[in-house]
Amino acid sequence: MEMKLNGVEEADIASILAVCKTKGYAPETLDEELEKRGYERIFTYDFEDEASWEDDDDDEFAPIERFPHKHRFDDE
Repeated sequence: MEMKLNGVEEADIASILAVCKTKGYAPETLDEELEKRGYERIFTYDFEDEASWEDDDDDEFAPIERFPHKHRFDDE
């Protein structure tokens, strides 16, 4: 199902599954067979190939507590 959702053709899915029946259904094996047929990796992700995750500008976003989880009562 994962391969169908990522646009892998039915004929390629059948041949990949036939190869995996002999080699095993490891995510690395599935991705190697996908790459041999010209598709991108689906089941594993190599973080070393991406740009540095340190450079993200997520510091400007902070969580907001809109509804506090405890009731607060005023003396007024």
